[in-house]
Amino acid sequence: MLALVPGVGATPLDAQPAALAADARVQAATRIVERLRAGRCEELAAAVDPAVPAGAFSADALRKIWGDAAAQQGALGSVRPLRSFPAQGKHVVDFAAAFERQELTLRVVMDDDGRLSGVWLLPPAPPPYHPPAYVDTAAFTERELCIGAEPWLLPATLSLPAGGGPFPAVVLVHGSGPQDRDEAIGPNRPFRDLAGGLASRGIAVLRYEKRTKVHGARMRGDDIGLEQEVVADALAALATLRGTAGVDRDAIFLLGHSLGGCLAPSIALRDGQLAGAILLAVPTRPPSELSAGQLRYIASLRAAPDAQIQAMIERIDALRAGTLGDADDVFGAPVRYWREVDAVRPVEVARRTLTPLLVLQGGRDYQVPPGELEVWRRELRARPATTFRELPALNHLFIAGEGRSTPDEYGVEGHVAVEAVEAIAAWMRAPAR
Repeated sequence: MLALVPGVGATPLDAQPAALAADARVQAATRIVERLRAGRCEELAAAVDPAVPAGAFSADALRKIWGDAAAQQGALGSVRPLRSFPAQGKHVVDFAAAFERQELTLRVVMDDDGRLSGVWLLPPAPPPYHPPAYVDTAAFTERELCIGAEPWLLPATLSLPAGGGPFPAVVLVHGSGPQDRDEAIGPNRPFRDLAGGLASRGIAVLRYEKRTKVHGARMRGDDIGLEQEVVADALAALATLRGTAGVDRDAIFLLGHSLGGCLAPSIALRDGQLAGAILLAVPTRPPSELSAGQLRYIASLRAAPDAQIQAMIERIDALRAGTLGDADDVFGAPVRYWREVDAVRPVEVARRTLTPLLVLQGGRDYQVPPGELEVWRRELRARPATTFRELPALNHLFIAGEGRSTPDEYGVEGHVAVEAVEAIAAWMRAPAR
């Protein structure tokens, strides 16, 4: 059986190329896609390949997996067939699937009778990267290296300013999910923007692939927790910077975005040597509460009620109410993990650290609303060496826009705003923070 990796949606299929549309395999695969995104899971479960283990594609299993993935990719919009071919005794049909947050390849696998054997979401080839105007590629070089230790080595990129140095340096720590070193979402690469922008301004930057991105397929049980997912590798990256020629060991910083920012005070406390920490879009409320608000916000953008989003809201509400067991999962993450994340108290930890902090917030961020910055201001008003700044036009990726922010923005190419890059660079270089 092939693994099911789902999406969600409720719009008609696009017009299909004539040659492919006439293919009986494509027609059968199209019916599977239509049933999945229309929520007709009972119909689909009644026509599953007998080789699939019992219960793996039951109506409840299909509904749950399909709904959970909406939190990661958003609604499925247009779909068009790309190719149809045999493989390993099965029949494969690939579709170009435009989800809210990015376009992926949706692969449907069937047996000879057109019954479901598996569904995959495959990443497309990444679009070309276009550096923003504030990046001067002649001002720095980049080289590949690895951080950490076996069996969890992680590929990384060091952006090092031209010249002898020593240079101030910063490690970039990702948000939630199996992120790559660029923190790519659709055509956007916010960490690559930050690396190029800061390196152009004389600051070395180390960014790396997240452990769940590189080793997620073999991470099980005790391998998945905040220590393994975020903290240990951030500390390893800091150690790598300290051993890098051209880096000022007394001017090493940490930048955390979203979840990475939530854990930045804890990492600073553990490290004990940071010159400062930059927190981008960091919530003060538990992530489960924040997720419930995000879903209700997305629902408010819809012209009509969305059953899939409502089901997700009910699921997160059940998590918050404590009615789910440890064996349950929510949006693909076990309840145990949600409880660990919800227990993080970044403001309380920040009070216990001596590390200077810069807290930046986008004014159009619907994932971490601007009100969170006000909590940071209020709770840390007496803390020394703490700087707060809101950038009104920026969203959760620190990309500028207008009006209400929506998930659709993440599918449109943009760049981290130059004002965010310059605010970070100026703060890092300030003699007194």
